[in-house]
Amino acid sequence: MNTFAADAVSYENESHLLDDLLRRIAARHPHAPALGERETAIDFATLDGRVHRVANGLVASGSAGDRIAIVGRNSAEQVELLLGIARAGQVALPVNWRLAAPEIRYILSHSRATRVFADREFAGIVAQAMEGRPVPLIVLDDAGAEGFAAWRDRQHDTPVQRRGSAEDVVLQMYTSGTTGLPKGVMLTNASVMASIALFSRPPLDLDTSDVIYAPAPMFHITGIGPVLRSVQSGARLVLASQFVPDEAVRVMAREGVTYTTLAPAMIQACLAAPSFRDAAPAALRMIVYGGSPIAESVLREAGERMGCAFAQCYGLTETTGPVTLLTPEDHAPGAQRLLSCGRAADGIEIAVIDADGAPLPAGETGEIVVRGDIVMSGYADDPEATTQTIRAGWLKTGDAGYLDAEGYLFIRDRVKDMIVSGGENVYPVEVENALLDHPAIADAAVIGVPDPRWGEAVLAMIVPAFGHALTTDDVTAFCRDRIAGYKCPREFRFIDMIPRNAAGKILRRDLRAPFWEDRERQVG
Repeated sequence: MNTFAADAVSYENESHLLDDLLRRIAARHPHAPALGERETAIDFATLDGRVHRVANGLVASGSAGDRIAIVGRNSAEQVELLLGIARAGQVALPVNWRLAAPEIRYILSHSRATRVFADREFAGIVAQAMEGRPVPLIVLDDAGAEGFAAWRDRQHDTPVQRRGSAEDVVLQMYTSGTTGLPKGVMLTNASVMASIALFSRPPLDLDTSDVIYAPAPMFHITGIGPVLRSVQSGARLVLASQFVPDEAVRVMAREGVTYTTLAPAMIQACLAAPSFRDAAPAALRMIVYGGSPIAESVLREAGERMGCAFAQCYGLTETTGPVTLLTPEDHAPGAQRLLSCGRAADGIEIAVIDADGAPLPAGETGEIVVRGDIVMSGYADDPEATTQTIRAGWLKTGDAGYLDAEGYLFIRDRVKDMIVSGGENVYPVEVENALLDHPAIADAAVIGVPDPRWGEAVLAMIVPAFGHALTTDDVTAFCRDRIAGYKCPREFRFIDMIPRNAAGKILRRDLRAPFWEDRERQVG
């Protein structure tokens, strides 16, 4: 097989438990600032003590392996909770707060969540989603006697004795499903620790002098990563509850941020922010980006105005995050490598196969497959999907691409129909199922089309039922009651017939073709 593999990872850690990251850094650097802005940050000793309390509270009311749901924007409380869940030997279940109530209801039911922690602004939709299920709910940002802080502080701060194994699941993260239902990706101590180890050497290594800015939501693996990198390295973590370009630039400048992860669209937004003229983030030395290649013009402007290095990663929730790295040295202006997403990261093998599973030589396009300790243990309660996705240790990514002779990976298209819009994964069948619930819609097909801001936008082709008239506003409102706003189509085309093959399957590639004509890369 034409496989490219990086050097094996050398683990600094004598244990493969996620909880040991915080225990170790708190012992080595107890008074180093851990979490928060410069003037109010708590140190690692304080964070460790709070995590003890959270873990004790969870242990007192639950069992090992319990799924604990979190529905909230990035916050210090969520960090404490995430780490406390791991220390309690339970499983963190971050839920996308942009989902509609039926979608949240499915995740809570499918995962058999035993407790939910949610922000006040999402408590209503969570209560609606939990209707008929007696699951305790604690509000994360409630400062009262029944809120998270008061609940935490009522618990003992004695060290928790519960220990686990490398094979224990510590995270269960739901991704959109090709059947229209999301799948629960199970990530173990071993896969999380293997992923973190990828960042333990140059150029991505950090230490206690670094400051991480984390705007990606923690219901994404990209948002979890900065939390784990902080407790791995001792870097101070500055969270953003949401990404607002002008505020992001001000915070990075004021806090002396040295490292952040931003999508190319977010980098552009920061460069255009009015605050950039007044207070550029002078301490910034590294931006890691992903989701799509960076335009050479954006790279040039960002390099000149920000003065930092850039690295690109490609990965999936199923691989606990990054599997490739395009290094700062690879970002030379005019280099063909800028169109790639880099080479296999340490300890990871990447190959390209044809439809029959046979290996393809360099330069030929096929499905990208990945092997390494970073691969998930499987999909929760879905052995069939797990078997279809992981074969002989190789995880089928659903992305199509090729490897060049030097092992650089170039993504060309998707084997799966998934749309990536603004960093969010959208499966057409999810949107189609919602549309087809409308009594005036006879048929529907959903595709991703190029969008200069979001990479891809969701477009719906709709066949109105006989005798019915539809408007864009009507269909949009109908969708928003059933699925997350980011999944709702941004554009509608009303047509007479959806093209299908003899088996009745939508000819999605034919629908996409006119929109992607003359584009080398067939995804956003």
